Amino acid sequence: MDINLKNDTDENRESGKKPQYTYKNNLITFLLILLFTVVSVSSYVPIKAIRIHSRNDTRAYIEGFHFANELGGLTRYLFNSEIRGEKRYRSDFDNIESIKYYLTNEQDIHITNMGYVDENVLEEQIKDSLFYVKAIFDENGNLTTQNTLGYRFNQNLFISIISYTENKMDFANLTMYYIMPQDFLDYQDVFTFNMKAIYILPSLLLLILTIGIISIFLLVVIAFCVPYSIQKRTLICTIYNKLFLEVKALLWASLIGISIAIILTLDRNSLAYYSSFTNIIYEANSYFFIIGIPITLTLYMLIYLSIVNLKYIYYTGFLNGFLKNSVFINIPLGVIHLFSKPIKELLSIDITKDPHKKIFGILLVNITILWLVLMGGPIMFIIAGIYSVFIFKYLTRFMLDLQKVYNGTSQLAEGDFNITLDEEGMLKPINENLNNIKEGFQLAVDKEIKSQKMKAELISNVSHDLKTPLTSIITYIDLLKKEPIESETQKEYIEILDKKSKRLNILIEDLFEASKASSGNIDINIENIDVIALFRQTIGELEEKIEESSLTFKWNLPENKVMCQLDGKRTYRIFDNVMNNIFKYAMENSRVYIDVIENEKEIEFVFKNISAYEMNFDAREITERFVRGDESRNTEGSGLGLSIAKSLVELQNGRIDINIDGDLFKVIIVIPKHVEQQI
Repeated sequence: MDINLKNDTDENRESGKKPQYTYKNNLITFLLILLFTVVSVSSYVPIKAIRIHSRNDTRAYIEGFHFANELGGLTRYLFNSEIRGEKRYRSDFDNIESIKYYLTNEQDIHITNMGYVDENVLEEQIKDSLFYVKAIFDENGNLTTQNTLGYRFNQNLFISIISYTENKMDFANLTMYYIMPQDFLDYQDVFTFNMKAIYILPSLLLLILTIGIISIFLLVVIAFCVPYSIQKRTLICTIYNKLFLEVKALLWASLIGISIAIILTLDRNSLAYYSSFTNIIYEANSYFFIIGIPITLTLYMLIYLSIVNLKYIYYTGFLNGFLKNSVFINIPLGVIHLFSKPIKELLSIDITKDPHKKIFGILLVNITILWLVLMGGPIMFIIAGIYSVFIFKYLTRFMLDLQKVYNGTSQLAEGDFNITLDEEGMLKPINENLNNIKEGFQLAVDKEIKSQKMKAELISNVSHDLKTPLTSIITYIDLLKKEPIESETQKEYIEILDKKSKRLNILIEDLFEASKASSGNIDINIENIDVIALFRQTIGELEEKIEESSLTFKWNLPENKVMCQLDGKRTYRIFDNVMNNIFKYAMENSRVYIDVIENEKEIEFVFKNISAYEMNFDAREITERFVRGDESRNTEGSGLGLSIAKSLVELQNGRIDINIDGDLFKVIIVIPKHVEQQI
């Protein structure tokens, strides 16, 4: 089963996910509706038993028109067939058991369905009866009657029917007894059938209708209470939702038609008491369940699916959920969709091309339509009106689009670039250009702002990094100029001067190297080299530094050669800069993972380490000039190592990627392999 409220539609539809249909959902839905059906149909039996145990219906039947009419008909049938010996004309009066009868003239006529009859038998039968009537004909054929109910029995009708004959003397001295036993309703003949059909069946049908209305109400409540998020994952509900409206109407019509056909078929053979519609309803026999449960199950299933369909319409909208699910609506929509595109193409003018041909074509179409209107009758005037409305809407939309372009250009002229124009219609090229101008100008502004910011940071960082060693040099030179100092102190000062001057020299060299690399003004000597051997050489030269550090290196290098078209000196500088970056900024006593991965067309060098400093910057910023992982700038780095490495990699048709994940810092250098090796 299933239900929820709006916006499920279309969660799955908006997210692009298909609902997961499960066997469990379908089985539970079917079994619960089947159980509900069985309970609903079965509840009729105990309620009906209480209803038909009353004698009021029998009394009403005896006092009514139909009983007196049938009793009179039985009398004439017995007289004609048993006394006169004429051909039988009412087969439904054969084997009557619900009415005990005895016809006699105390001489040669003794007609009965009670076997042996005498006064004691008659007296006993009358004593235990619900009703009896005695009809006596005198020697002149005049009739007098006696009955249990007196005037409430329609004896006038009874007398008129049995007296309708050419010679009433045929009935002279005849006495007739008709007795209705206590178990009248237990028999199956024309009397009981008429009584059930006319006096009991309407109330039983009303009972069935009442049970049905209550059951349907409960089913509707249940269908609305079950979440739609479950219902949409039930395959049978989804299939029903997708059916055309006409198919759904056909299902309902089929159910109604089949039900009516079954009722008519049963009633057509009304004397087959074991299978007639009346007795099926009255007795609630096996046919009641064999026929009732499938029809009721189908009805309840269609009701349940219709409730789910209402929620489907609510979620997907009236247009998509209802109108577009109709064949008669889809056909005109399809025709409109089929012709809308050619009409739009006909009326659109590409302003980037010569419009004369298109305008001439439009004029020809309009002249043709005007000519048809003049030549046609009233219908063509209606078509002309529709066409005029279309042209009006087209020109209105064009003017509105033109107004939007004007407003957009006005905003651009005032320096406001926050505009977005629809890139459709006749003015599509202009709108595209204006949108591109907006985006291009915004990119240029952003790039200029970033450039100005980088220049300011570059000046600041260069000033700071050059000033620090230069200040130390000046300070210690001043100290050496003063009074004579001890040789040990002098030696210490000279060492500091030497260290700071070398540091200053490295900064200046890195600055020039970065400037030349970023501008491309650098000599690149490309040759076919084994990049793995070059990387191992770099590691060998850094071996002493690796051993002195507290870092643990984990290597994963291929044993085979990998040939690439590279500048050996520049590539060595790339590896050296990346490794020195690790020495400066990796957390002490942590592990460093270096993996070399060979692919079909390229080779990747992956360096991973845990940073000793918080990396609260964008990964792209770290390759900018004078950007350090240590923002306090307390380390010996220049901030140019990765920037230089990036420029050198790109000059050799490679690329370098920086990834930051928490404290994990990862550098990936991708170098293309030699073409022959790729092959």
